[in-house]
Amino acid sequence: MKRRGHLFSIVVFVFVMPLRAFAQDGTHAEPSAAATALDELIHAFENESKLGTHVLYTQSYKVHHRRVEFKGSIFGQIQDIEADGCELKIKSTVIDRYSGTVGEGPVGQTQSEYKSLLRLKLTMKLAAALEVVAARPVRQLSVDSHALCSENARCFLTWIRLKSDSRSIHLTEFTNDIADYDGYVKDFEGQVAQFWLPVSTREAGAELIAKMRAYAQSCAW
Repeated sequence: MKRRGHLFSIVVFVFVMPLRAFAQDGTHAEPSAAATALDELIHAFENESKLGTHVLYTQSYKVHHRRVEFKGSIFGQIQDIEADGCELKIKSTVIDRYSGTVGEGPVGQTQSEYKSLLRLKLTMKLAAALEVVAARPVRQLSVDSHALCSENARCFLTWIRLKSDSRSIHLTEFTNDIADYDGYVKDFEGQVAQFWLPVSTREAGAELIAKMRAYAQSCAW
């Protein structure tokens, strides 16, 4: 069974928001139930892709004896999902738009993008470990940059945390945040134990987790 949804469009200080435990009753899902679970999963991701999550920030710090001051915004969004059996491919992006000064020199409007592609088998164990978390995007806003955000001083975004004990999540990352280079480069590729998907709200994250758990149970049979 293969289905693809085209959508619009690490982390510290994590606060886990409790969700219901994933229950399994051992009942074999009928083919129609699996198809329904897949349709609902794709639909939930498509709805979330129209929203995303963001913060507005200011930051001020020193690097190489020069004062750096920026104002900007961080925007995170799920872009695309593809399902083939229990195998999922999920694309997401985090965009950092900013301007300011470095030393005495102005920095015009700049946009740095961080694109991620996840490949994973959605087992019931992985689905059970899914959590909604509030956390700071430290790659863009490290602690020593002294960033402050207008909506919440800690600059937290909302994420779904995927976690695997066996590093079964395959992650590929691309970025254009490379000095003196025009275009995107592969920043990382390999197996990881966890990853954060940006979501608009805690409630939206909880709904996506519920759909992923339902699909994990149905596609396993």
